[in-house]
Amino acid sequence: MTGREDAAERRLRARVEVHAERWGIAAFALGGLVTVIAMGGTRLALAGPGSLGNLAAWVTAAFTAVAFATSFLTEARHGRAPWRRALPLAKQGVDLLAMSAAMAMLSYLVVLAIANVFQLGFRGLTVDPLGGGALAGAAAAALTYTAARSGAHVTTDGLAALATLVLFVGTVASMLSTPDQSWWQLHFSQLGNTEDDAGYRFNLALILTGLVMTVLANHLGHDIERGLVARGVEARRRVRVLAWLFAGIGLCLIVAGSVPDALSFPLHVAAASGMVAVFGVFVVFALRFLPGLPREIAGLSLFVVIGILVAVVLWVPVGYFNLTGVEFIAAGLLFAWLLVFVRAIDAYALGEPHAADAAAPAPAHEPAPADPAERR
Repeated sequence: MTGREDAAERRLRARVEVHAERWGIAAFALGGLVTVIAMGGTRLALAGPGSLGNLAAWVTAAFTAVAFATSFLTEARHGRAPWRRALPLAKQGVDLLAMSAAMAMLSYLVVLAIANVFQLGFRGLTVDPLGGGALAGAAAAALTYTAARSGAHVTTDGLAALATLVLFVGTVASMLSTPDQSWWQLHFSQLGNTEDDAGYRFNLALILTGLVMTVLANHLGHDIERGLVARGVEARRRVRVLAWLFAGIGLCLIVAGSVPDALSFPLHVAAASGMVAVFGVFVVFALRFLPGLPREIAGLSLFVVIGILVAVVLWVPVGYFNLTGVEFIAAGLLFAWLLVFVRAIDAYALGEPHAADAAAPAPAHEPAPADPAERR
């Protein structure tokens, strides 16, 4: 990195930090004020219906969504990720809405979880409006600061982590709050069949995860294109196919969340099964049409496929566990693979050869080019 590039990077970091700090201060002041007004002079419990935790979660979600979107748009105007300008304007809008909503939901559930944990520790505690405003403001400030920084620097692996966290945290929140204590005897989709907060959280988590996956598809496609171009390989058709296949995984998740199991069993199952099928096709295409992809990715992909098949065998013929166990193992393996794959593609985009290829000795009798131009 040159001195000029280093100075530009320092200015970028300073701008992002100042922007995030201002959002954090604003969230503390305004979030605390809104909470004090909403409490109306009454004391509230930390968690539960109508609690301080519930109020603080909504306030925090609103601030994090706006902070993330504002930071993203600000850095886009400063030239961050200029390749996204080639996307259709509608796609850019949907992507921004999806990322902001996912960040808001994650912040909402984090605040609820913290409030419930502290309520278990401080049983019977209620908080007055002044204290409630301070607590809600602090929660809003911390998560809004994080959201502002995240929106300013959206990366491929960051999007993969966001999708994974939204699905995981949303599912766990639904599991802990569902009134159907025997849901696990059927399958995970049972969580989305109840018409309460638990059902809405599970289905919304599926939808937002799917939307973030469609955003991630564009970023993966861009990284793959850079890697292919650096290797002198025709990129446009391969990138288009792989990006659409990956987006197809997200679209299947969106359908599965939008159409609960109780609403249409065939369509819901088709979407869930289609997600696994599209994943398999994506892996085959990636291993076949991405030259120079690390061998470890092929090994990990094979491990994931074998792991899912073993889980299915333990369910159907053996009866060791039920469908919930299969879904748990499959989801865990798929998203673990996703986190590793996006990191590998990030390195692949740099155009550097695989370590084993780079270490291979050059041919002993390769003639040197006679024309100096050939050396360049």
